Amino acid sequence: MSGKRKYLLVLASLVVMGVIAACSEEQVPTQVPVEFSPTEAVAVEPSGSQQQPAPVAQDESGGDAIEGRKLFDINCTGCHSTGDETLVGPGLAGVYDRAATRTSLDADGYIEQSLRDPAAYVVDTFSPLMANFDRFNDDEVKNLIAYLKTLK
Repeated sequence: MSGKRKYLLVLASLVVMGVIAACSEEQVPTQVPVEFSPTEAVAVEPSGSQQQPAPVAQDESGGDAIEGRKLFDINCTGCHSTGDETLVGPGLAGVYDRAATRTSLDADGYIEQSLRDPAAYVVDTFSPLMANFDRFNDDEVKNLIAYLKTLK
């Protein structure tokens, strides 16, 4: 057998072994798409955060801040703090006051829009990961807004 034939035989063997190895490896995706589905959270007082005053039962818009806090504790505390601390999303201290300045909507309208279509207004430096909370009925939205008004 000539040297050239041996070289081609070795090269062909290496190619076949490479193909076999490549076909037998488990394909691992380089990036898994993120699907965000919030789960029920347990209310926990964050350490070192600002203590918020106990919400009043009802505000002038008819929302119940106590019921809104319950909704917040179940649906929002996994991603948002009630202070300035950033978790997955921004801290919500003073969110009601800021909401009135972000768009042409009033604060209530902006917060409702942000709940029902979170990608409509995304805070700079944050990714649009928030799930929509379109499942909240109008009274639940009013209650949540009433609670967010108490976060100073």
